[in-house]
Amino acid sequence: MKWAFILIFGSSLAETALGWTYHSSTKPMNWTEARKWCQRSYTDMVVFQSQEENDFVISKLPNRSQGPYYWIGITKLHINDPWTWVGNNSTWIGNNSWATNEPNNNHATEFCVEVYVNNGPNRGKWNDEKCAKKKFPVCYKAQCNATSCERGRCQETIKNTTCICEPGFQGDRCQNVVECPPLSQPENGYLNCSEGDNVFNTTCGFKCDLGFLLIGSPTVTCGVTGVWSGPRPACASYKQALLAVAGCGAFSAVCCICFCWMKRRKRKKLAQERQPEGPSSDVHT
Repeated sequence: MKWAFILIFGSSLAETALGWTYHSSTKPMNWTEARKWCQRSYTDMVVFQSQEENDFVISKLPNRSQGPYYWIGITKLHINDPWTWVGNNSTWIGNNSWATNEPNNNHATEFCVEVYVNNGPNRGKWNDEKCAKKKFPVCYKAQCNATSCERGRCQETIKNTTCICEPGFQGDRCQNVVECPPLSQPENGYLNCSEGDNVFNTTCGFKCDLGFLLIGSPTVTCGVTGVWSGPRPACASYKQALLAVAGCGAFSAVCCICFCWMKRRKRKKLAQERQPEGPSSDVHT
């Protein structure tokens, strides 16, 4: 993937990507002003979803030998609150995100976060800071929109936009409904489907011709994985059905007789093992 920087509005840098584009201002602002500027000009203040994304954005920002540095979209309202990213309420913090001895809440109200872009060991690390301080905002512009995914949710990461489809839909834009294999008419019967086809959530009902009996479930439904629920039913003549029932009954009877015989034999064997031996008699001469 080729990356290129382009000048936007004469005051920010943007990077062309398949996913989010990242932008920064050359004018320092307090955290609240910075977020409003991001929302007005792009989508919102930058949100990091992983260490990879953190490092990627830092690699594209201009180096600064000293402050002010850059605001990022993570904050909290009270001292005991968790740090939370704007927009998605994520509380992701990497194992190595904070700079040495940070966050220290040095002034008891350091509820916003800046990221260092110097060449020292803290490059790319975070520092909690008072929100009234003026720093440069870093923003993102979302590529996802209401039409990105027809039946799904659009998810963006570095260099990538993906549609997470609703159950029963597939395709790069979730534009295709899942289909099950076509059903054939049962012998000596017929079927009727709710949607008139074999797509997801279609329910087909089976019925038999006069003189035939339905064996199995009368309906099947096309599932999210493209598989019909349950085996296909069959239509059998009443004579075949009676023979099947009689056969099942006979088989059950044989099983019951065998079980009872084995149980009785086991009880008899146990009784013989428990029977005490008779008294021994001495022979006198």
